Amino acid sequence: MNPRHRRLLIPGLLMLLLVVVVIASLGDRAGAAEPGAESEAGAEVACTVTDERIDEQSGLAVSAAHEGLAYVVNDSGSDPAVYALDLATCEVVGVTVVRDVAWRDPEALALDGEGTLWIADTGDNAGVRDDAALYALPEPGRRDSRVTPTVHPVAFETGREDVETLLIDPTTGATWVVTKGLLGGELLALPDELPQDPRPEGTVSTATSTGASMPILATDGAVTPDGRYAVVRTYLAMHLYELGEEVTKVSSTTLPPQEQGETIAVDPSGTSVLVGSEGVGQPLYRLPLVTPEPVEPALAPEPQAAPASDGSASGESGSWWERPVVLAGLAGGVTIILAGALVARARRRG
Repeated sequence: MNPRHRRLLIPGLLMLLLVVVVIASLGDRAGAAEPGAESEAGAEVACTVTDERIDEQSGLAVSAAHEGLAYVVNDSGSDPAVYALDLATCEVVGVTVVRDVAWRDPEALALDGEGTLWIADTGDNAGVRDDAALYALPEPGRRDSRVTPTVHPVAFETGREDVETLLIDPTTGATWVVTKGLLGGELLALPDELPQDPRPEGTVSTATSTGASMPILATDGAVTPDGRYAVVRTYLAMHLYELGEEVTKVSSTTLPPQEQGETIAVDPSGTSVLVGSEGVGQPLYRLPLVTPEPVEPALAPEPQAAPASDGSASGESGSWWERPVVLAGLAGGVTIILAGALVARARRRG
């Protein structure tokens, strides 16, 4: 190659990359103008995340077992922790410390229909990882805890991929991931049974191609409570898909402007979604979820054994004598004793 041409090659490739990103971004916005699409329809601020520990929000899931509760996780470089948020205030009401895992670049959260919270440690911006994994733990609720999760190593049929979207059907447990591609993503399906650590050397669960195309630069997604639809978001829009033997795109919706829109979760009612962004002081927006057929709401899963607490849990935490049931019992006992003493005294006087 001519040396002069070689010197021009890298700048030229960088310029091409910039053009592709701009065109792709415009394509996302254009998709929202298609028939049936909505533009920021009915968006409202649910609450604002002001806790400084949540500065790189990358995964979001809303609980069906605990009303008004969501879980959030940060991405690469963060502490290994899942934060429970009260959706009325966005205040942190519980922190689950995840122990004994690599915790390199967690990018997504999902809740299945059996009360398990799944964390996708699958981010790979540089395309160098061979240790992507899903972590599974019992849903923690409004409490502090420390837990060692079940680790499910995963790989991708298409090679090393940056994956920021985890989709789990709460009715069947079927699990997919979406690749984050510059020119478009792909829906990959994971096996029904996921091997876990400790495992025979080299045993991983490989996500295989479904042939379904996904939007460019997908940053998160979620499945509706009845398993019929999935929403996948990008930095600018959310896209609704109907799941089945064939995955069909239904509509696109432009999202409210965000600092760096990363997360999306479907409400257990199936009628709305929450979307969030990286950065402290960023709002969680709530938008209506419009589907061709009404979505069946979620049923609260049977509770699993709670993760081991570190002694600072909220809710039922604290000293035994602080609990309402114990206080009521003590008060009742004292009342009975005093009443008996008064009756005995009255008899002696009589």
